[in-house]
Amino acid sequence: MTSTLVIQQQQLDDCLDALWDAPTAALDTEFVRVSTFYPKPGLIQVGVGAKTWLIDPLARLEWGRLARWLAEQPECIFHAAAEDYEVLYRLTGALPGRVFDTQIAASLLTPKPSLSLQALVEQQLGVTLDKGETRSDWTQRPLSPSQLHYAAEDVRVLEPLAETLKAQLNQLDRAQWMAEDMADVLSRVKAHIDGGDVDTQVARFGNAWRLSERSMARLYALVSWREDAARRYDRPRKHILSDQSIFHLATSKSVSRRHQFVVDAGLSERQADRYGSAIQALLADSDDAPVRATPPPPLSKRQKTQLESLQHAISTIANDYHIAPEVLVKKRDLIAVLDGRGWQPTGWRSILIGEVIHAFS
Repeated sequence: MTSTLVIQQQQLDDCLDALWDAPTAALDTEFVRVSTFYPKPGLIQVGVGAKTWLIDPLARLEWGRLARWLAEQPECIFHAAAEDYEVLYRLTGALPGRVFDTQIAASLLTPKPSLSLQALVEQQLGVTLDKGETRSDWTQRPLSPSQLHYAAEDVRVLEPLAETLKAQLNQLDRAQWMAEDMADVLSRVKAHIDGGDVDTQVARFGNAWRLSERSMARLYALVSWREDAARRYDRPRKHILSDQSIFHLATSKSVSRRHQFVVDAGLSERQADRYGSAIQALLADSDDAPVRATPPPPLSKRQKTQLESLQHAISTIANDYHIAPEVLVKKRDLIAVLDGRGWQPTGWRSILIGEVIHAFS
């Protein structure tokens, strides 16, 4: 097994020459995400067979050809790829066209939906991975021999792991499940990258049902503004504006003085100075925007009893297929079945739990 640290353009070109015709390739990334909105790339690992390339994203490299390879590669193998997508897109402007995520595959085969790569490799291949560099600073240079070894080993195991999982999926006639789930994941990733994550962020305000329709419009406007600001300034959302501050501002009739931002809404002095004027203008504009419907209130006692029955029915089906109930359906979706929002399963999940969901709708 050989590994090459790619720090020059010719090395990257040679790497891509070797990768271009490969039917499948394993990928991983290392990054740091502490005080930024976007992950800071530290390393990109690509592997085919016994050969691994460790591509340095801090080197002065042209990424156009790598972007084309990502988009055209027949299949890229990852494990828990959510943040890897962000790293690759920020660096190259491209996303993989087709992905096999070993964590998602395992969730369709075992009752443990979020196995780490280390646990899954040990379970499926009987190999123990060294995780000593998990919390390394991957933006430091030079990278240590231990870091490079760790990074190479993580990507080397992905191809044999994927083959093992594919065989099990085929044996249980679940390959189509995997194909549908990966298509859904990539669709959500593209939507998130293109349009932000506003709806997901708004949905996390569990007390939003208490708001008026006008306050709900303010809440949505504030979350949208925070999402844009976090991306523009490359800062974590909570560094721009906390959820508590957003909820207070959404319910406030007016915020016209600086001290109201600090004392009443909980902004820091720096946040008030930097964002106060923009928030005031935003709130003024939102008063003229269309109102937004508030989410339904929490389930009633009767509905909670129905939820328990529905969860039991889902758990029974999940046990029959030896998978976790939350892989079949999330609790928030079961609540949406009962509170009037009318959630319905799609694809292979509709076949497994469609009748049960319909009975409670």
